[in-house]
Amino acid sequence: MIKITIASDNFRHDDRSVQYVFRWCQANQVDTVEINTINGEDFFEGLGFSPAISLNFDGYAIRKELEAHGLKCSQLDCHYALHRWQSIPYMINGIKMAKSMGCPAIATTDGAEVPAGMTLDEVYERAKYHISQALEVARTHQVQINVEPHGPLTNNLDYMLRLMKHFNDPLVGVNFDTANTFIAGNDPVAMVKELYPWIHHFHVKDVAPELKANIGKDTGIAASEVHVGAGINADNIRAIVGFLKEKGWSGSMSLEAKGEANTLKSLQWFRTIA
Repeated sequence: MIKITIASDNFRHDDRSVQYVFRWCQANQVDTVEINTINGEDFFEGLGFSPAISLNFDGYAIRKELEAHGLKCSQLDCHYALHRWQSIPYMINGIKMAKSMGCPAIATTDGAEVPAGMTLDEVYERAKYHISQALEVARTHQVQINVEPHGPLTNNLDYMLRLMKHFNDPLVGVNFDTANTFIAGNDPVAMVKELYPWIHHFHVKDVAPELKANIGKDTGIAASEVHVGAGINADNIRAIVGFLKEKGWSGSMSLEAKGEANTLKSLQWFRTIA
């Protein structure tokens, strides 16, 4: 069964707190949320202007807060470019936080570009090693590590298949992003079909029409300026949902759109197809 989820990052653009997101989800009959994280402290979050949580927080307290709003957390976003060493403690701290919160997964990804002086093969080897370091903790805590297409490595289907087949582990999977794959020049529907055995979670983003010229040039977008269903990726999203229904896939599809108004419209549209 498809579980509709709301990404807390949507509300970053409106300077809202994570508590505001919890209340919003409750008011709009959504029972699952995906939460952004910070591996440290952020003064915007501390002042109540960022819908993220610090990995220094008390996870059990956040779990109680979620439960008080009738919510569960589908995934913690722990994005830090996988070729950099900082991705290891970010993933490990995220895994520990997820376990204490009762959250089944964390997400990670590569950077927007291949770093100067590195080849894509070298980025792959570095990512593979860094994931392996966090995987031991993931096994202890039974928390999934989901790799999101968001850069030149992860938007390359061949490399993603190599990465999944290398680990061949139910705790290493894919957080598929419909917009990042599309803007990178891929066919999101075909890519979902290839990666289907490893897809644990989705980011559902549309793409604004004015970005059409960027297709094949960018590797991802942080947030869509249009709500899900209003962009040039809507047909692909419909097709992906149809495919998942045929397969009987069960998991969270987290709606991502810029701002509260777009989030509500995304939710209304997606409920007509999910």
